[in-house]
Amino acid sequence: MARKIIPRSLVSHLEWKPGLAPVPPQPPLPPEGNGQLIDIEAIVNGRTFYDNTQVGGEFVGLPIALGHALAHAGADGFVPNLIEFLAAKVLAPKTHSFWTRWYSVHSEENIGIDKDGKIYPRNTPVYVIVNGGGILTPARIKQAYADGLVDHSAKYTDPEFDGLLGGNLPDGTKLELFKFEDIKTGMTNRPHRFGIVVPYSTVQGTKSGFHKINEFLANPLVIARGAGDLETLRKYFDLAKDGDGDVGNYHSFSGREATQPQGRLLFVNDDLGGLDGDDGLDSSGRFVAVGAGGAGAPK
Repeated sequence: MARKIIPRSLVSHLEWKPGLAPVPPQPPLPPEGNGQLIDIEAIVNGRTFYDNTQVGGEFVGLPIALGHALAHAGADGFVPNLIEFLAAKVLAPKTHSFWTRWYSVHSEENIGIDKDGKIYPRNTPVYVIVNGGGILTPARIKQAYADGLVDHSAKYTDPEFDGLLGGNLPDGTKLELFKFEDIKTGMTNRPHRFGIVVPYSTVQGTKSGFHKINEFLANPLVIARGAGDLETLRKYFDLAKDGDGDVGNYHSFSGREATQPQGRLLFVNDDLGGLDGDDGLDSSGRFVAVGAGGAGAPK
């Protein structure tokens, strides 16, 4: 995008002159996304798709529910990612199903090695949260079942994960990626579909369990999951906390190495259980979807 040049005569009064105090450095602006805006209120009135099918004693409903939700959304609707769902949950009354049931969200957590140094130095293990659709389409999850899960996650090929770090998804679409350091204080014009890359050691060492408010908002994994939107995360915490002031943030990274690239979807628990990355792909699924024009069918 071309940038307009401001004539020097209009900004000369801002220049430092001898005898004046130096102008303090200004903090960098938050990174901008692609400008796609989401109707959060439409999510509250969206349609829920649930499936708990089992095959041979194993749950396989997650991709089925996601497939139905994506079909309802169509090309002009959407299935909310994690931060969009939390923003809608904050708006919903405590009697809403968002508070009385767990939900799956259209955000996936992936781990692997940045072999070529696309985001961080070469051979750095990384965590990549992808919002709004990434590698794990319903078909890819079903393929993962057939191939055999690793740690209850889909086992990726090296080209799949390398392509992800290059912003290239298997379906040929481009993915906008941001470094964790650039989104810690938030994003402007946050897109629906985007990824955040974090050194794996940063998230692997975080606590998995219940948190108090200050611990929750300072947790790098919470920040990455919430795309740096501390305002929404704080509101969510205040509504979800129990009488002891606790909300959960769970992950399964302890003891898991990133040498085998892999990924799974995220969940949000009904109340104080909080953000759940501890459930595997071999789970039931419950997604909310918004149809074309922001309209969700009645529940």
